Amino acid sequence: MTLKRKRLPKPVVATTNNKTIRKKKTHQFSQALISKFHVLNKEKERLKQQPQNSEVIERLNEIEKTIEHMGGLDAYQKASLLGQDKRRGGDSSKWFIKQLLSLKKPTEFENDDNYIAGKPSNSKTYSLLDIGAVSGSNYSKEGKWIKAKAIDLNPQDSLVEKADFFEYPIPAEKYQILCLSLVINFVGDNKKRGIMIARANKFLVKNGLLFIVLPNPCVNNSRYCTDEHFKKILDYLGFTLVTSHVSRKLVYYLFRKIKDINIQKIQKAKPKFPKVLLNDGVSRNNFCVVI
Repeated sequence: MTLKRKRLPKPVVATTNNKTIRKKKTHQFSQALISKFHVLNKEKERLKQQPQNSEVIERLNEIEKTIEHMGGLDAYQKASLLGQDKRRGGDSSKWFIKQLLSLKKPTEFENDDNYIAGKPSNSKTYSLLDIGAVSGSNYSKEGKWIKAKAIDLNPQDSLVEKADFFEYPIPAEKYQILCLSLVINFVGDNKKRGIMIARANKFLVKNGLLFIVLPNPCVNNSRYCTDEHFKKILDYLGFTLVTSHVSRKLVYYLFRKIKDINIQKIQKAKPKFPKVLLNDGVSRNNFCVVI
C-alpha cells in the first residue's frame, strides 16, 4: 500500500514585493507633492490680492522658485495622473456614468433633449466638457453616446486641449454635461472658485448636468465651508442637487441646472456667500468658496 505523503502547512512568512513598495512610495510622494502644490498656490493667490510691496513680491518670488523646483504644473499633473490610476479607484467618471444611467426622465420632459437622464435615445449623443481633465479618455467607453471635450491648463494627454476655463469662450451651442472633478479646490482664490461655478452655469443648457468632485475635507473639515453651505452656493448659482456620495477621501456631487444667472450682476453685487467662520477648530482647513 502506498502511503500518501502528508502536505505540511506552508509557514506564514511576511513577504513584501519590492515593486509594491516602490508603487506605494511613489504614490505617497505624489500625494505630498499635490498637497504642497495646493498650499503654495493658495498662498500665491492670497498674496496677489495684497498691496505689492517688497516683502510680498519677495515671498511671491520664493513661492515661484519653490514650485519650479518641485517641477511646476507639469509635475503636479503627472502626480494627478498617478492619483487617477484605475487601480487606486481614482477615475471619478465611473461614479458619474453610473448615476447618469440610473436617472429617469420625468414625463413633462420626455421630448426635451436637453433634460439629461439615462442614455440618449435614437442614436443621439450628449455633449460634455471636462474641465481640468488629467486624461482625455475618461469617457471613451461611452464614446458612442457621449461626445466629450477635455481641457486643461497644462495637458498631460494629447487628447486634452490646452485652455484656461476662466478665459474659455462661452459657446453658442452650450454643453449638456460639464465636469469639475478635483478642479475647484485647485483654484487658489476663493472668489475665483465661485466664478468658476457661475461660469459653469453659462456653459450648460437648461436641465443640463454639472458633476463636481471635491476632496472630502473641503466640505467636512473646513472652517468656512460645509456640505450644506456648498449646496446653498450651488442653489444660488442656478443648480439643484440630483444626488451626492461621500467616500473616505472624496465627495461627489451631481447637480442639474434649473435657471440661468447673470454673472456680471453677481460679480458687481456684495457677496451673497462671503468668507464666514462656520466651524472653528485648530485641525480644520481654510477651504472656502466666495460668491
